[in-house]
Amino acid sequence: MQDELSISQRVAKIYEQCIFDVIEQAPNRKSKREGSYLTIPVDRRIDLAQPELLQVLELPFDQAQYCVCTPDQWKMHFDRIFPSSVQDARASGQNFPSCSYYKSYIALASTVNDAGLVKIRCALRKEFDKLAWVPWTSTDRMWGTGTKTSRAWKVLPREKKGGPMIAINPRRCNQRVSLRAFDQPDENDVTDAEEE
Repeated sequence: MQDELSISQRVAKIYEQCIFDVIEQAPNRKSKREGSYLTIPVDRRIDLAQPELLQVLELPFDQAQYCVCTPDQWKMHFDRIFPSSVQDARASGQNFPSCSYYKSYIALASTVNDAGLVKIRCALRKEFDKLAWVPWTSTDRMWGTGTKTSRAWKVLPREKKGGPMIAINPRRCNQRVSLRAFDQPDENDVTDAEEE
């Protein structure tokens, strides 16, 4: 009983950390001067990187491209974010191994048998399926930004091209997707605070 409780607690922490890592790993534009696609101010990301942020179709970016997933594609993204074996996890590339949640997930997966990992993944999948969107993953990275041109892909705002690639939960296929702007700190506020 105690072991199951501690595993459940670890799974909950891994899930929460995953949401934070998704936001933390969000792509920047090619030029540092142009900054991030994210509209969440850096000083608010820790507070706002909660599951609720990914449970609504108000994407926290100033530009994005999205595609409503098929059920198989949605499962594919889950499997990439939470691989079904330690071997699969160790084989993934660029972004995933640098994420704190991923390291914790691999560490936990390494301590349980196959049946235990299935239970862990079932608990994570239950939470994952509550999300409205996740990054459009690839086998070697969490985020992509390449311009998609097929009809299945939509771009916000419409006059732009490219941006973070977003996978929309197929259960949300008939819902409107929009961009969400967050209040940005005023540079004068920072200066005033430093002078006090």
